[in-house]
Amino acid sequence: MTSKLFSTILGFLALSVTAEAQMSAAGGTDWKDSSLIPASRMAQHSEFLNNQYSFPSKPRSQWEVGVKVGAPSISGDIASNFPTFGFGLHVRKSLGYLLSLRGEYVRGTATGLDWKGNYNYASNTAWAKNGYLANRRSYSGAGNTVLLLPAVDKVFYNYKTNINDLSVQALLNLSNIRFHKAEPKLGLYAIIGLGVTFYDTKIDALSASGTKYNFNNIPGGTFATRKDTRSAINAILDGTYETDGDSNGLRDNKLFGKTARLSGTFGFGAAFKLSKRVNLAIEERLTFVKDDLLDGQRWAATPIGDAVATTHYDTHNFLSVGLNINIF
Repeated sequence: MTSKLFSTILGFLALSVTAEAQMSAAGGTDWKDSSLIPASRMAQHSEFLNNQYSFPSKPRSQWEVGVKVGAPSISGDIASNFPTFGFGLHVRKSLGYLLSLRGEYVRGTATGLDWKGNYNYASNTAWAKNGYLANRRSYSGAGNTVLLLPAVDKVFYNYKTNINDLSVQALLNLSNIRFHKAEPKLGLYAIIGLGVTFYDTKIDALSASGTKYNFNNIPGGTFATRKDTRSAINAILDGTYETDGDSNGLRDNKLFGKTARLSGTFGFGAAFKLSKRVNLAIEERLTFVKDDLLDGQRWAATPIGDAVATTHYDTHNFLSVGLNINIF
């Protein structure tokens, strides 16, 4: 019994991976369409149409090219802004009825603005090097008595991050396991992949005249009042993002002069068939990196005057709509 079950599973996996037919997220094939059959399998196709063979030929494998636009965002230590703008390009090739591979490049700009006032930023170089005075500790006397010096300047964290992501993904078709049959108008699929994210982060810490901002008169916001607090902050900021975000310095890997990290991608998509070869896709992609500096902030509010690094890494997200074309 175990042997039969194992053989059945192996057979199903082999069929899913090695079958040559392209079953796109919203495309599909018509088993009677001879234009989809390569010359090497046309004899079998003709015999099947004439009821001389029990099985249809497998359709020709297709390539897909696509372009998309969307809104990138960062899930980190600072509240993100929405909407923002990004775009993506991809090339996709099937490995079977259920599985295909896709190479994709995504570029976008994510921004964020915190609505909570911050004082414990002494270790954040973007603010400290521009003259802002945070909570800090002073040690004196033979017993190294600790004196806590309160912050002079309140700050509201902000960022503008240019994100580039290059990845190879496996796409699993969730809506078509009916082999050699046309697909529905709507196709659902899952995405999982590996790649590299390279980015640079800037902070708006100085006014147009090169002086530090005075945020002290802006009350620290709550979730309920965050819109009013952000409006007051934006009335002060000039939006130039002139200061490099906090970084790991020489320890950072670089790609094209930007900080680079290996990344993993997970997501879902839905594609709507517009014609025989064209479909419209809506996707949600979440990308994980081992880095807490996508938003330029990694320091906790405690201990006061001697902040520790936060305990989680940032992720970036891309919600998009795209146009895909199947080509031979």
